Amino acid sequence: MTDRRSLHDAIQAFVLLPDPAGLDALLLAAHAWQHANDPVLAALIGAPATHVSDIPAIPVALFRELDVGTVKPDEPHVAFHTSGTTTGRPGIHRLRDTSLYDLGCNLHARPWLPATHETLGLMPDNPHSSLAHMVRGFADLTGPARFLIDETLHDDALRGLRHPVFVCATGFALDAWLQTVPEPLPEGSAIMVTGGFKGRTHQLEPDALVRAAQHLAPVLMEYGMTELSSQLWAWAGEPYTPPPWLRVSAVDPTSGEPVPPGQPGQLRFLDLCNLDSTLHVETLDEGIVHPDGRVTLIGRLPDAPARGCSLAVEDLL
Repeated sequence: MTDRRSLHDAIQAFVLLPDPAGLDALLLAAHAWQHANDPVLAALIGAPATHVSDIPAIPVALFRELDVGTVKPDEPHVAFHTSGTTTGRPGIHRLRDTSLYDLGCNLHARPWLPATHETLGLMPDNPHSSLAHMVRGFADLTGPARFLIDETLHDDALRGLRHPVFVCATGFALDAWLQTVPEPLPEGSAIMVTGGFKGRTHQLEPDALVRAAQHLAPVLMEYGMTELSSQLWAWAGEPYTPPPWLRVSAVDPTSGEPVPPGQPGQLRFLDLCNLDSTLHVETLDEGIVHPDGRVTLIGRLPDAPARGCSLAVEDLL
């Protein structure tokens, strides 16, 4: 497979019917194509990796500095932007289209998603937000999305609901909503919480926030980021489950060497659905990868800058 269309079709087939025995071959084929079409990746290694373990991990910070991936800025594409950690250019994740993103996202999330009447997003409805895009994509199961960030922070937009709703919130938006002492949601509702508990000026306590939210409805947790096309899901209090096409590893943040399963380390994600950008992404998050592949998120590495959609909410607050 040396062209994007054949790779896209093979990855799509894997997502629909995962075969663990074939994952390595697909990752190496996609990596070789990216190496031939991404100057950033080609500059990092002289020749394509011949073993999956040698595929280089691109630091998320590089997405703010360089045009990472195989899509040129002047080509037609979909661009997801980070909320940013500093002034200047945000991190940009460019995709030729969102077909693989949408397929994988909806298939993997489905076991956790509730069948509700409406989706209420407590986040900005930004066309460049991968989180808003994901939430809109759940409409066939959780109901059409309505974004209430401005109303929610100032009015009683979530009071008096009579139908089950799926509330999707960043950490800071959820905290702001809970400060209004909301009433329990209608039976059948659920609350999705995605990270961003560390802001520019203060840090939230995730466990306490989730416990408070559980008085209103069952809580499920989503872990994702702009630079990835795949997400991890969990019920509150359980480790996150990655999809079969996403491999998570933990490394020593100083040496970059792998740490044993069950030990904390800096998280890296090898995402087969990142066809148009780069397969292997290194984050500034700390976590534990368990022997079964599930992940416990500890938080940001010490001294790592805050990032993510909660920064946009924190600015509104």
